[in-house]
Amino acid sequence: MLGAEPHPPYDRPPLSKQVLRGERGDPWLRPADDYAGLDVEVRLGERVLELDAEQRVLRTRDARLPYDVLVIATGASPRRVPGLDGLVLRTLDHATDLRGLLRPGARLAIVGAGSARSMGVEVDLVDVLPGPLIRVVGAHVCDLVADLHRAHGVRLHMGTPATRVGTAAADGGAGRLALADGTVLAADVVLEAVGAVPETGWLAGSQLRLDDGVVCDAAGRAAQDVYAVGDVARWDGRRSEHWTNAGWQADRVAAAILGQEPPLAELAYWWSDQYDIKLQGLGAPGPDDDVHVITWGPKARTVALYARDGHLTGVVGFSAAPAVMRLRADIATGSDIGEVLARLAPPRLGAGVPVEVAAGLA
Repeated sequence: MLGAEPHPPYDRPPLSKQVLRGERGDPWLRPADDYAGLDVEVRLGERVLELDAEQRVLRTRDARLPYDVLVIATGASPRRVPGLDGLVLRTLDHATDLRGLLRPGARLAIVGAGSARSMGVEVDLVDVLPGPLIRVVGAHVCDLVADLHRAHGVRLHMGTPATRVGTAAADGGAGRLALADGTVLAADVVLEAVGAVPETGWLAGSQLRLDDGVVCDAAGRAAQDVYAVGDVARWDGRRSEHWTNAGWQADRVAAAILGQEPPLAELAYWWSDQYDIKLQGLGAPGPDDDVHVITWGPKARTVALYARDGHLTGVVGFSAAPAVMRLRADIATGSDIGEVLARLAPPRLGAGVPVEVAAGLA
């Protein structure tokens, strides 16, 4: 097992949450001693520079390593905004460095998405898109996410790009972030969070097909005895950067390598912790799907259901895990949206439950 970072494998989702806030130590996936017990040779800080798939050889700076079976799991690298030269948050070292800068009262400008309000930091959220998470939840539901940010004191600057970072001499060299619409934001720290690109540069000339990731079949196979999983992999025409997707792909590839029956395909699933709300989504709704927003349960949780031609395609819940998870089978079979709505939000005391409908996901 080769890794370019000096750290053993770790869990990435906590980096922008518990690790950034100093609420959790190093998020190792397993104790270092476990690898020796599993007969795994771990080579850290060793970046692979080249793959020769025909000769079945990897090249690092100091070695040529033959293989019988290769699994590519190099993930993705942060996309950068030209001219900004801000910080990024992708690795454990990034999180550690950023945590040292986010003292109470500091002014943070995030170009992309996210928040550090729980650490007492003043936050401006800048995005070229018209709303947070719009590509995932659509225009209607992203308005609810925007309201959540505003309720926690985040200032939103949507639909406008950042153009440059500078300092203001009149303010003692305090940081400034300029936006394309002429707005100038005070910013002690600028964090670029505008997505990621698959880490495939080292695969140039490898005989593998590259197109927004390593192109694989529906079983994760990129070439004979070569597989790819996670953010770097494009399976059957689709690449997903969700944590659960990487785990599911790893299970299928392990089964393929061992000649075992692969696990059943799972619905696309994602989650995002936003303040005290856990957003969860199931399914893969399309850009033209209808959106039905309801309140569910005794705590009136918000649930958005997506439908195409009257059939359920996906769901997003705001701290409504029981409502979301019970719809797995309905999404898989494309249940009638009317039946699902009646089941989740039945009439009470003879009065109908309000259902808000919006046409189109994006």
